[in-house]
Amino acid sequence: MNSSERSADSPDTPIEYDTSYLNSLRELKFVGAIGTLALAWTLIYGGLKGYSSDPDAMDVILGMPSWVFWGIAVPWCVTSLATLFFALFILREDDDDLLEQEAQAQAEAQAQAEAASKEDVS
Repeated sequence: MNSSERSADSPDTPIEYDTSYLNSLRELKFVGAIGTLALAWTLIYGGLKGYSSDPDAMDVILGMPSWVFWGIAVPWCVTSLATLFFALFILREDDDDLLEQEAQAQAEAQAQAEAASKEDVS
């Protein structure tokens, strides 16, 4: 049933989304929020501190001007850590992928069992 048939038959019926789609949407929101925050911080902080700083009295942190350290290096590190946290603790494998893997493993086991039974017969 395609979407036009569904809307014509029952316009009040809520659409049931696939779990893969819902997980992808959740992941998109997380990654989009982290990226948007990092970009906003970099642009705002870099614009305010980078253009208004006096080159003769510039503070240096780890060999970088302080506005570069706080406006570019720190958000980059925080974003990397947030991505690592996301990948390790939030991101999960979809049920569909697990079902496909199980079906493939069962098919392989069945093929091996059939091959072994043919060898026993001969």
